[in-house]
Amino acid sequence: MAYNNSQNGGQSYEMTNLNGNAQYGHDDMGAFFGEIDDIRTAISQFDNNVARIESLHNRSLNEIDTEQDQWNQKQIDTLVAETSQLSNNIKFKIKSIEGRSRNDSTKRVQADAVKKTFMDSIQRYQTVEASYSMKYKQRAERQYRIVRPDASDEEVQAAIEDESGTQIFSKALYNSNRRGEARAALTEVQNRHKDIQKIERTLGELVQLFKDMEELVEVQAQDVQAVDNTMKRVEQEVNRGVEDTRVAIKHARSARRKRWICFGIVVIICIILAIVLGAVFGRR
Repeated sequence: MAYNNSQNGGQSYEMTNLNGNAQYGHDDMGAFFGEIDDIRTAISQFDNNVARIESLHNRSLNEIDTEQDQWNQKQIDTLVAETSQLSNNIKFKIKSIEGRSRNDSTKRVQADAVKKTFMDSIQRYQTVEASYSMKYKQRAERQYRIVRPDASDEEVQAAIEDESGTQIFSKALYNSNRRGEARAALTEVQNRHKDIQKIERTLGELVQLFKDMEELVEVQAQDVQAVDNTMKRVEQEVNRGVEDTRVAIKHARSARRKRWICFGIVVIICIILAIVLGAVFGRR
């Protein structure tokens, strides 16, 4: 049994049993709802982490002190890593209950509900990261324009996307009489470039996570459709069997009626023969 423990703001959470087995020993309805509650608690923790990441991003953008900004970024890195692990745990847990709820409509409704809640949370996280990626780029652009107010949009973009920024900024420093500000701007752009790269990696992971959850939805839909198709086929076969039975009964009744008619005709013929023979022999 695997465990993942994390603390955030004095609160702790625990996701257990990532190998897909029932956490509570028996896969009865009470145990199933216990697992659903665990997933909801973990999703709530996921949302809290995203809110903290958003707050730290905001503080980092407004921070003037470089050391404090670096501390904020370390906190973001730690929280992003914890949230990534938590999201994987939630995904595997949902996958586990999905496999055990396909033939139970009550369980399936609950599994679908937590899955939708988690997918909504993933999308909120994507929105936060994409928003701050754009804000970091805008901050870096402003810093570069301190050195090169006349820079074109292409030059600004090249400076922001350059991994080190050194070569581009060296040119700007050489042509600038505000070298102190230029060096500070270089440090800022370099730091923001790293922050943007980390956000883009996180966004890539979130895109994959969302796709994984969508595939679970698709597989579940296919399973449900397969069950529906099987039920329809069985119903058709049962109806066909009932109809065949009715036809057989009808034919049996018709055959029985014909046998009685034939028997009646034979009896009548026998009676007529007996009468005729009696009359003939009586005259003699």
